[in-house]
Amino acid sequence: MPASRTWLAAALALALALLLAPAAHATNGMYLTAYGTEAMGRGGANLAISDRSLAIGFNPAGIAQLQGNHFSANLATMAPSLEFENMVNGPTDAKSRYFTMPSVAYVRGAKGSPWTWGIGFIGQGGMGATFEKLNTFFGTVDGTYTQVRFMTISPTVAYSFSEDFAVGATMNVGYADASFRFFPGTSFFNTQMPAMSFFGVKMENAHGYQQNFRLGAWWRPHPKVSLGAIYQTETDSTFDNGDMQVNFTGHPLLGRKVHYDGKMDGFTFAAQAGLGIALRPNDRWTIALDVKKNYWDDALNTITVSSSNPDTPGAPDVVMPFVFNWKDQWVYALGVDYRASERLTLRAGYNFGENPVPAETLTPLFPATVEKHATIGMTWMGETGRTYELALEHAFNASQTNNNVDPFVNPFGPGARVDHSQWTLSFGVSWAWARK
Repeated sequence: MPASRTWLAAALALALALLLAPAAHATNGMYLTAYGTEAMGRGGANLAISDRSLAIGFNPAGIAQLQGNHFSANLATMAPSLEFENMVNGPTDAKSRYFTMPSVAYVRGAKGSPWTWGIGFIGQGGMGATFEKLNTFFGTVDGTYTQVRFMTISPTVAYSFSEDFAVGATMNVGYADASFRFFPGTSFFNTQMPAMSFFGVKMENAHGYQQNFRLGAWWRPHPKVSLGAIYQTETDSTFDNGDMQVNFTGHPLLGRKVHYDGKMDGFTFAAQAGLGIALRPNDRWTIALDVKKNYWDDALNTITVSSSNPDTPGAPDVVMPFVFNWKDQWVYALGVDYRASERLTLRAGYNFGENPVPAETLTPLFPATVEKHATIGMTWMGETGRTYELALEHAFNASQTNNNVDPFVNPFGPGARVDHSQWTLSFGVSWAWARK
């Protein structure tokens, strides 16, 4: 492909990705199980098999194996299934939503040099759920909505010490935004206990810019064995400049909806560390195993939504703490590739990520409880050298109940249950061409 057309295709794909990217649904906490269709097909096991341009999204050292020019574009579509139940609601399904997650990456291997560089757009993850027509404890019928999304532009560089050992680094420069509605049509003033009053909140388009760094290493101690390791710093996310509305129509003095500037603090994407191994017993089979740890305990504790600059004189500032207290999470990914022919490669995998959500802080606003994922996938190499990839992932249902009686931690009351499962379909296309 000519260089001018290459850069035009990359620019168009990146612009399209920026326009299309909504929130991902949670899989391993707030992270995806895999970045790229090929990795998804083997359950996310990819730290030691980082020989594609989308290695930018998991082990940057892997791109050192690439020669010439490489470009990949992927699109994953997620279809989550959520069910909620508490003391005042029977089993209630969340509104059906589909989440598209694009990713594109370009890598250029330096001719006659140990350096390789690349750049990509990667949807890192997020969460979201919508429940309509819920009964509240205040005698109203209302709904909830949440959406958090995190996307990065990821310049990457790798250095090869030899054909069998390389290191790499990625700087993820990210944009994140958040919106939520928490019973926005409800306004209840408790005359006997004003502290127990409730005024519904809606916040839209709070956003901010973040960054983190990912370091990686890749080593092939034997022609049939490769190893990979990564570490990624945590990402502090402060969402500012949101449009916030508080429903004070039931308040005896205000009696109206008040608009504020909204802000959300404390939403942090966890640091990650991982090790991977890949075995190639023969030319047809590859077996890969990754073990990762997501450090949610240091990342997600209490998220605070606060307001400022009300448009109504005398309106109080609002502070809403949401207690998460997530736990650290171990993730295990096992995958296999089988080269059925020169053109066709088949894949299968299994991913287990411990549930990081304590039962006593579970909420349908931010469900992230699934643990078990099974995947299948395939790659077809076309006659022009272009490859087409397809993968399907199923996250099996996880059910969890919050019996916490503290209304300031569990506003949905004891017995609040969330069931969560998910399907994900991913398609990708990649091609490579020699550097002139």
